[in-house]
Amino acid sequence: MNLKLGIVGWPLTKTYSPLIHKLLGEFLGINVEYQKVPIENLDRQKIQDINSKFDGYNITVPHKNKIIELIENTDGYLPDHHVKELGICNTIKLVDNNIYAFNTDIEGINKTLDSIYTKINNKNFLILGSGGSSKTIEYLFEEHNTVQIASREPNLDSISYNEINDIAPKIDILINTTPIGMPPFEEESLNIPFDQFNNLEVFFNLGYNVKENFTSKFSEDVIKIDGIKMLITQAVASFNIWADSEIKLEDVYHNITERLKNEN
Repeated sequence: MNLKLGIVGWPLTKTYSPLIHKLLGEFLGINVEYQKVPIENLDRQKIQDINSKFDGYNITVPHKNKIIELIENTDGYLPDHHVKELGICNTIKLVDNNIYAFNTDIEGINKTLDSIYTKINNKNFLILGSGGSSKTIEYLFEEHNTVQIASREPNLDSISYNEINDIAPKIDILINTTPIGMPPFEEESLNIPFDQFNNLEVFFNLGYNVKENFTSKFSEDVIKIDGIKMLITQAVASFNIWADSEIKLEDVYHNITERLKNEN
């Protein structure tokens, strides 16, 4: 079996996805080609070109919303129920002119936070950034928790960064979905009042391998998580979709994390 896969996003300066999917292919004994497809401005023609070249692909920032706008009226478009409800997609599978759309970020986020909390109820969330990942987190947790989104361009569904001061002492779980801390923004810092998060339990940074000083402004009592577990979890879920396989995360997680350490 051969799989031709890819990842579509911008700027894709640094991504572990090609290596992770190569390792998943090795685990199953199949040949995997996984290419980076850096595209700043996505349009229908570019999607058609990509669809003609791959068996499937991931979509990352900033195109998780845009991809749905471009393909939802296409013949053969078949979204899963999460994509239908959210309008956000990170995984495409192409079979017989059909375009299957999935959101495996949901599994990645759930399994990451499940490692800390048995049940997430009555927590106050603050999400930094208003892109596809923030909407996915809101979708997952808003029923039993209070979820607020902070955006550089606030609207009826979000607050401005200037308003964070007012709510910071009440926040239990802070999640950064912005690219700040990741290449090419690794020298930048979050524009938030670190000293006001007096009751913070968890800081979850969806980016990975950020510098230590990126999180050092939080209290030592705060549990700090980077996005590696989420990245690997959603990758396994995506790969299982493409390969019609049933790889278990626990069977590959250690090997993948050890290999990723050698990439730093």
